[in-house]
Amino acid sequence: MYAMQLIHGGAEMRQNIRSIRRDELIRATMAAIYDHGFADLTVAKIARDAGASTGSIHYYFGGKEALLEATMLYLLDLLKSAHGRILDGADNPAERVHAVIQANFDETFMSRETCRVWTQFWAFAPYHPSLARLHRINRARVRSNIVYALRDLVPEADLRMKANVIQGYMDGVWVQVAQSRDLPDLGALQKEARHFVDRIVAVPGAA
Repeated sequence: MYAMQLIHGGAEMRQNIRSIRRDELIRATMAAIYDHGFADLTVAKIARDAGASTGSIHYYFGGKEALLEATMLYLLDLLKSAHGRILDGADNPAERVHAVIQANFDETFMSRETCRVWTQFWAFAPYHPSLARLHRINRARVRSNIVYALRDLVPEADLRMKANVIQGYMDGVWVQVAQSRDLPDLGALQKEARHFVDRIVAVPGAA
């Protein structure tokens, strides 16, 4: 029995170490993309930023393409968590619309680094099938969330147009932050986003 506990404990510890090391390499990948850009990104630069060997990247991920996919999945998970947490507090259609938008500007997800990394993924996803697939999935999910939240607020004839406008607004803010040298003022961005959405959706009683 004791031997079995040791085996189980050892396996769990190895799994924890593996998870920690994968997370470290993902964060190093984000830092390398931020510093060097996607086009000049190499496994050697990622390994150097992580204080690791290139062999460790191949060991944990199998190569650069899989590491980039894991990094994008990491960002998607952050967005999904932010959306779920904020949506839990939304108790009416207007607040559900705001929850979808606010999740994209949430402090647990949005930063100058993540904006720059994300826009790099946008630019290069068409040339990487695995990244393109994740990009399509995310775009469809975000759009579905926006459309679902809008259905009780706008006429069916305006639904597609207003969803496009809101999604385009979010993309535009991310591009601006990615290109800025200043840290994003998330409070101001969230306030501006609420005002913008209220105007587009024409929520009754909106300022």
